[in-house]
Amino acid sequence: MGKETGMKETVDNVLDDIAAKRAAASEKAGQENRETSPKKEFKEITMKFGKGCVGEEFQGKDGNKYKEILVPNPDKNDHRPWQTFVVKANHVHEDKFGKGMWIKLPAEGHTTLRRPVVVGEKPDGKKEWGTEKNSIANADLKKMVEAYKERPRESVKGRLAEKKA
Repeated sequence: MGKETGMKETVDNVLDDIAAKRAAASEKAGQENRETSPKKEFKEITMKFGKGCVGEEFQGKDGNKYKEILVPNPDKNDHRPWQTFVVKANHVHEDKFGKGMWIKLPAEGHTTLRRPVVVGEKPDGKKEWGTEKNSIANADLKKMVEAYKERPRESVKGRLAEKKA
């Protein structure tokens, strides 16, 4: 029994020594990576929009859940379909009042906007639809999504005379 416990202690000591050397090596490598690579500052843009601009949740081919965000046309006379973009479902949050939604996107990033467009007519007379895609900077996207803030806010009473005429 004495020989077995002595051998077990030797094996334990060797294993502890190996574990300590691995920990020291990984710590040293971690310090080198932190010293050589400067910490990158990550800036984000917060976009706020109404609940009506959030489409249904769907599952992508990769198995993740996504939500489609609608971007209203800033011009009231523009009757084309709204542009859309897609973000992960867990990135879309409801504000504390339960009235609006918000997301955060990287300030330096770009997002692809999609808009359905008519590309022609099928032989049976139905419209043939395609998709128009364009990439836009997230700062410009924020201006587009929050265009409702730029509209003049006038009361309904003030426009009542116009509506009657």
